[in-house]
Formats: sequence, C-alpha cells, structure tokens
Amino acid sequence: MKRGLKLGTQLNISFALVLFVPMIIATVFSIVYYSQKIREEAVNTISSDLKIASIIYENAEADMGNIASAYAQKKIINFLIVYNLGEKIGQDWARSAVFDGIDMITVVDTAYTVLVRSHAPRRTGDTLPRKPYIDLAFSGTPVSGTEVLSLAELEHEGFTIDPDEPEQTDRVLAMTGTAPVYDRQRENIVGAIIIRRILNRRPEIVDSIIQNLAVNAALFEHTRLIASASSEAAGTFVPPPETMLNMALTTNTTAHTADISRGGSIAKYMPIDSFDGQPVGVLMVQTGVGNYVRTRNIAIITLLIIFFTGMLLAFSIKTIIERRIVTPVRRLQKGVERVGSGDYAHQLEVTTHDEIGELTGAFNAMARDLHEYDRQLKEYNQQLETRVQERTAELRIANEQLIKANTVLEDTLERLNPGVSRLIGNNRQQLGLVYATELVADVCNYTKLNMILGETMMGEFMKKFFREGHKLLAQYRGMFDKTVGDQIVAIFGTPKDEAPASMIHAFDAVACALKLVEAANAINRLMQAAIQDNYSAIAARHQSLSKEDREGIRIEDLRFQCRIGINTSNPTSDREIDRMRMVMMGAETCVDYTAQGGAIIYAFRLESSGRPGEIHIGENSRRLVEHVFRLEEMPAITLKGLGTQPRYQVLGCQPMFSNLYPRTRLYQTYCNRIPLRLTELIQDLRLGKIQIREVRKINDALAVDIPYLEHLAGVYNQCLSRALFTFALAEELALEPERRDAVLFASVWQNAMLLQRQALESMLPCPVREQIPGDMDAERIEAILAALDSGEKGDRDADLITLCNQYDQMVYDRSYLRSRSQDTVSAKEMISIVKIEDRFDTELVHALERLVIAPEVETEEGMPTVVQEWPDLPDDPDILATVLRQRLSDEDRLRLVARLNRTFRQEMPEPQEEHSGKEENDTVALV
Repeated sequence: MKRGLKLGTQLNISFALVLFVPMIIATVFSIVYYSQKIREEAVNTISSDLKIASIIYENAEADMGNIASAYAQKKIINFLIVYNLGEKIGQDWARSAVFDGIDMITVVDTAYTVLVRSHAPRRTGDTLPRKPYIDLAFSGTPVSGTEVLSLAELEHEGFTIDPDEPEQTDRVLAMTGTAPVYDRQRENIVGAIIIRRILNRRPEIVDSIIQNLAVNAALFEHTRLIASASSEAAGTFVPPPETMLNMALTTNTTAHTADISRGGSIAKYMPIDSFDGQPVGVLMVQTGVGNYVRTRNIAIITLLIIFFTGMLLAFSIKTIIERRIVTPVRRLQKGVERVGSGDYAHQLEVTTHDEIGELTGAFNAMARDLHEYDRQLKEYNQQLETRVQERTAELRIANEQLIKANTVLEDTLERLNPGVSRLIGNNRQQLGLVYATELVADVCNYTKLNMILGETMMGEFMKKFFREGHKLLAQYRGMFDKTVGDQIVAIFGTPKDEAPASMIHAFDAVACALKLVEAANAINRLMQAAIQDNYSAIAARHQSLSKEDREGIRIEDLRFQCRIGINTSNPTSDREIDRMRMVMMGAETCVDYTAQGGAIIYAFRLESSGRPGEIHIGENSRRLVEHVFRLEEMPAITLKGLGTQPRYQVLGCQPMFSNLYPRTRLYQTYCNRIPLRLTELIQDLRLGKIQIREVRKINDALAVDIPYLEHLAGVYNQCLSRALFTFALAEELALEPERRDAVLFASVWQNAMLLQRQALESMLPCPVREQIPGDMDAERIEAILAALDSGEKGDRDADLITLCNQYDQMVYDRSYLRSRSQDTVSAKEMISIVKIEDRFDTELVHALERLVIAPEVETEEGMPTVVQEWPDLPDDPDILATVLRQRLSDEDRLRLVARLNRTFRQEMPEPQEEHSGKEENDTVALV
C-alpha cells in the first residue's frame, strides 16, 4: 500500500491552502485592484480637467462671435458703406484690435469684396475666396469656430508672421468669428465682418487653462505644437507621442495616455474641429502622477504589512495545534502497528480526557474486540470451506442447464424471425446514441372519417396513404420504424439492412414530409370525388349515427389531411431532449429495432401540436435546414419533464433568387423568366440510376433524375443558378444561339457531375454523348468539357463557365451542409478580386459586372449615389423652404444655393447690381 503524507505535513499543507494561498491571492488582487482604481481615478480627473478646458476653449470661440457681433453693430460701418472709409476705419480698428486681442478684422460686402482690413488698412477692394461660414453670416447667422489658414491666405490678407519663429510651417491655427452687417435701416444684410485670432501667436487660451486647472496644457495645429504652458503643481511638461495626436485626429474622438510610474504623466487629448466638422488641431491637458504613485505605494506597503502579520499569527496557531494533535496520534500509530502484527492484547495508556483520550479508549476496546473476533474467525473458516465445496457443485449443474436453454432460444428465434436473428448475429445494426432524424406523420380526424365513410372506403384510402408513405421513405432513404394506429413513424440517418445511412437525413426528412403532404392532398381529392359519387349512402350512414357521434360532424367538412412532426437528435448534447437511442426490444417471439429518448418525445409532441396539413420541426432540425427551406417560427411547446421547446413550420423550399440583390440586371431579367432551354435541359438530363435497396423493393429499375434533387434545394439551386449565370453572361456578350446553347449544356453537365460527386456517390454516370440534344453542337460541347476538366486557360467558352462558377461559389452560400471553409463576399468584392487576379478576359469580367452590380449615377459634384425618387414638392415658397431645411444638411443646402445661383445667371437676363444682390440673398434665405 502506498504510504501517504504524514499528519504534520497535511496540517502544513492545509494551513498553506486555507490561509497562505488565499492571503497571497487577496493581497495580490488588492494591490492590482487599488492600482487600477488609482489609475482610473487619475484618468477620470484628467477627463474632468479636459471637459473644463474644452469649455474654456468653446467660451473663447463664442467670445469671437460676440466680438464680431459687437463690431458689426458699430455705427461707423454705415459710414464705411456710404463714404468708402475702409482705410481710415482699418487704422482705427488696428488699435482696438490690439486691445481686444484680435489679429485680423476684415469687412466684406455680399460680393465678397474687401472693405476694411485692420491688419493691412490700405489693402481694400480685392475679393475674398468663398467660405461657408461667411455665407451663413450673409444669411443672418453669426458663427464662430476654428479654422486652418495657409501662408498663402495670410499673404493675400496682408498679414505677416515673424519668419524667425521656430518650427514655422505653411499653416496656422486661427479662431474665427463672423457676423452679418445690416444697412442703416437694419432691414437688409449688406456685408459681413470676419474677426480672427491667430492661436500660433497668442497662447492666452493655454495660460487661461493652467490658471484655472493647475495642469500642463498645450495646443497643436494637427500634430505640430503651437502653444504650451506648464504648472508647478502638474510637474514638468512631457511632449506627447505623435501617435496619440494622430489617433485623436483620425477618429475625431478624445484619447488619453496614462503612465502611473515614477516620472510618468497622464494626458488627455481633444480634437478641435473646424467649421466643416473636420479635426484640424488638438487640445491637450496633462498632469504629473507623483501623488498617485505615493498613494499606490502606501496602499501596497499597508497590504504587505497586513499579509506578513497574518502569516506570522497563522504559523503560531499551526504550531500549537500540531503539538496537541500530532504527538498523541503518533502513539496511536505505534499501537496500530502492534495490533496489525497480531498482538491483539496490546493496550494504550489514556493520558488526556479530550477527544484524543476518547480515541485512545476506543482503540483499546477495538483491540479487545479484534482479539475475540480472531478467535471466532478461525472457527468460521473451517465451516466456510465445507460450504464452498457444496455451492460449487450446485453452480456447475445450473450452468449446464443455462447452456441448454440458450441453445433452445437461438433455435426458436431462427425459426420465428430469421432476419432479426441474422442482424443480431452479424452485429450490423447501429445501437446506442445516434445522430438521426425522427419523422411522425398522423392522419387527422381518422375516427370521424372512419365513422362517416365506413371501414371499407376509408381502408382503401389508408392503404393508399401508407403505400405512398413507404414509397417516399424508400426514395428519401428513410427507415420505416413502426405504425401506431394511423401514424407512420420513420427514422432518417440510421443504417437498414445493407444500405448506408444518409449524411443529409434532416433534408431527406423535410423533403419527404413535403411530398407526404402532397400525397395526402392527392388522396383527399380522390376522397372528395368518392363522397360525391356515394353521397346518398354516406349521408344515410351519417344519419344512422347517434346524436352524440353526429354532433359537430358535417359531410362537407370532411378532409383527408395529415400533420407531421420532425426532430433531429444530437448525441454530443447532455440534454435528454436531444438524445435518441437505437435499441433492440422484444422477446423470443418478436424482436424490434426502434428508437427511444427525449428527441422522440419531442417529435411526437411537434406532430400533435400542429394543424392539419402543417409540418413542424424542432430546434436541431432548424439549424440544419433553415438555409434550404423557408421556415416560420411558431409558439413554443411545453413537454412534461423536458421544459419549453421551440418549434418551426416548414413553408417550402427557399427560392433560387432569395439572396440576389433586386436592383441588379440579372434579377430584373430572369427572376420571373427562367429560360425555357435551361428548364428543358434540367428536366431531361439524367445522371444515372441510384442503387438503393429499399427502392428495388418497389421498382427494380426506378430512374432518379435531376428533379429528385429538389429535396436537397441548395444543391439543386447551385446547378440551376450557375447555369443561369452562364446563360445570362452569354446573352450579355451577344453570343450566337448555337454557341450559347453549347456553353449552357456544358455548364449544366459539369455542375451536374459535381452534384453526383457531392450527394450521390453511388449513382452511375451516363455518357455525355447520349445526353446532348440533336440540335446542339456535340463536338463543341465535348471540347468545352475537356477544357474544363484539364483546367487550362485559353478556351473562351470554358473561361466563361469557370468565371460564373467562381462567382456563385464566392458570393452565395448554396451548400446544403454547413461546411464552407470561408465566408461569402459581396459582388463588388468578388469583381475586384477577379480584376486583381487578372485570370479572365476583361470583356468577360465587365459583362458579369454589368449583370450583378446595381447601377449608380453621378451627382453634380461627381460623387456616386444610388438613384432615388423625390416626392412631390409644394409650390408655396415658405412651405418649400421648410421642407428643404428639414431634409437637407448644411452642406447640401450650400450646394443647392450654388446650383440655383448658377441657374439664375444662365437662364435669367442680366439684372441691375442692386436687384442681383437681392435675388441671391432671397435664395440663401430660402434654403
């Protein structure tokens, strides 16, 4: 026996696990937690400082608008307009601009002609370039904000910057305010005033931030530092990394850096937007981390002191306990060794009156009992030897009798059920948990139908229904399990006899259910005809029923319908609702191969919860077939002991065009017009004869053609869609009909062979020569197929088919099994990939692009946009102005103003100067 750890060692390990390890984990967690909290507090503090700094900056921008409005309201501007006093006013305003901290004051009229410049009083009469914010001032709206001015614009303004300034570039950052200038009657806008403060020269905004917040502050034009200042409380200013500035500019959001270490700093960056919303600069606030580092170090030292104090106290307690427990236990151990060696008379001295003393007394009692038991055991051994000899003889006789009984059972089973006997003997059946699909089909209102129509007539309809059901099960590779009254129970996905299990049993089950509903509808039509032919007899039978049986039954309402429930198991799941077990049940006279488990109960409940003519499936089946069949989610059902489970109704197969973009030319041309030539080829083409044991039981030569593959939907759509793409592309290239038909047949045949390899491996292929219609060029078709099989480039028709197949493979997920190795791409991405690879002829690629990509139109500014229709606009100018203001952005309104002005100049006669200005102002006010 392997020796375990000693009690003292176990005690040490226990203390380590109970105290030492948790204390280490708690200490480390506390250190990390408080460090993180300190860091978060630092970031929150700097975020608050940045918000205040942004408010200071925004107030400075707002002051620019207020200053502009104040200058615009001065009466001297009216004299400027009347007496042309631009130079005089510019000289006066140059002195007041210095007092107000303004670098540039400019006044322009509505034609953008400069009337006043405070920074260059003698430069007047030239024209300023158009600016959106100046247009807003002409519309009566004072605005203020930040903009970037180039040195060329400053030179045009007559404003110079000291060339000796360090790090001078070709741009400056300016804070700008504009306001409208009215005439003396305050009725019409005659100009606008523009006031600018060059931030490169005036760090007052940075000084204001550090005075209010006691932090380091800096202002950047893009990533270039233009102003900075530091506070003693915030420590030394640390230049920020250019990557953080680029991040704030690129994302147009705030960003931060936090380095909580000795000598580190915390900084946050806010992008500064221009008038058009584009980031042109960055405002940064920064502070040192000395206080945070000291707080963190104090917390760490405190936690470590607590840790070591707790460890010392725990070690002292452990030592006391060890002396009180381990020493007496060792004495007991020695006593056990002596008793184990056979000295049952050995006794220990009781020295304490606690639990250890009681244990010692119990040990002494045990030793005395062992001594007595040893004596009795020797006596029993002598008696046992005699009894074993007698029992051995009895078992030998019973075994001989069992062998004879098994021989008789095997002979009886072979005579009564030789098929099951051979299955069990050869061990070919699959038993235990399986991955399969259960189908339960039930005839609705069978009892009512049987009472009204009679057992003879109803028996014929039921025999026809069961006959069609067995035929469909054989066709779709389902195993008939049993008949429960008027129900058919079948299993898809399990082996039966020598036939292999289907790998797509969920699709087989749903497709079989759709056909079974169609068969029930066909039987219903026969039943309705029979009712009309025998109406008198049926009516008399109806009247002969008791009042209770006749109540609620009308002959006109009789329908032969079925409802179906389908569920798929999942053997890897731990839930009973997903379990399906294949078992052998019965006795010597009858043995059955059937299924049990929660998945079976789920399928029966799905069937019983549906309405006549409906097919309901479970969650596992839904995951497998939802991309092939159209489903509708129904209210959940509750199973006793298995909880609430979802259910879905099958509405039919997914159409081939369900994923196509409806604006494409391909969809618009072929969504309701599949070419007749393609339909004929799909219907007439044969791949061979499928070898299915169950089918041979019904018809030894049952032919299976392409329409049979409709129950795979995704596979069938793949063949049809690729051939349709090929046909459409051939039409787009204007190929002659003979060549187009040859390309179409080659595409159908090549994709049909691919279907055979994917889904019907046991099907024998037919020779292609036998399948080519007589009016097609057989030699050309064989040449195309040879080029496709070899994979060589150069054959234009083969390249056309390859391009269409590649498009369908990359853009659409038509696989009936979810086993794609990569995700699908959009049509535009696929066309781009093909163009980059340069494997196909340019004309082919452009033709496919015209088919599958929705058209776009060019706007006046050259930006592509999808065509859209505008609703009717009102005739009333005031209502029209309100509608346009609600629907158009600021940028769109400015574009509309420019377009209307150009239209007025082109279509209207040249007006007088005063009248022209009023027309433009009216247009601006309208928008």
